[in-house]
Amino acid sequence: MNSILLGILVAVAVWLFMKHRQGSGANLFGGLFSSSRSQVQRKSPPKPREMPRIGKPGTITDEQINDLKGNLFQPTKEWSFEEAALILDAVTYLRGVCKQVSGNEQPPLELQNELLAFILEDQGLRDYVRRWGEVRGKTGINGKTLKLKHNNQFKRIEKKATELAGG
Repeated sequence: MNSILLGILVAVAVWLFMKHRQGSGANLFGGLFSSSRSQVQRKSPPKPREMPRIGKPGTITDEQINDLKGNLFQPTKEWSFEEAALILDAVTYLRGVCKQVSGNEQPPLELQNELLAFILEDQGLRDYVRRWGEVRGKTGINGKTLKLKHNNQFKRIEKKATELAGG
């Protein structure tokens, strides 16, 4: 009789454990097995990062390819002139922000990649950096010293850079 009762108790305990692992129902043992679902943090898959394609594909120049490779990118001939220019301008701009904020013109590559994604994924920032790069190109400003306006776009990128740098 005791072995039947023990078998039933083991079966009920296994059943309750399985139900708890599946995330169903209330805990019958008043917290004895409490590891609430809020404590179990499941990572969702990373959100795919992409910017909308701009320009005519295949119009990237050899000079842009060399510049991108010099900045550790692996461009393809399928990129457009405008996409390559935007990426190069965004990298120049984010490095300028980092230099003005932290004095570091060459921030860690991970920080640069995160800031670049932040800029390219946001329509407003992307458009601003594109116009900034066009004006810079038309006026012939290619020097190492960048003086960036401390406007809303600068402040947003500065804030993100500070967050990512851990401060």
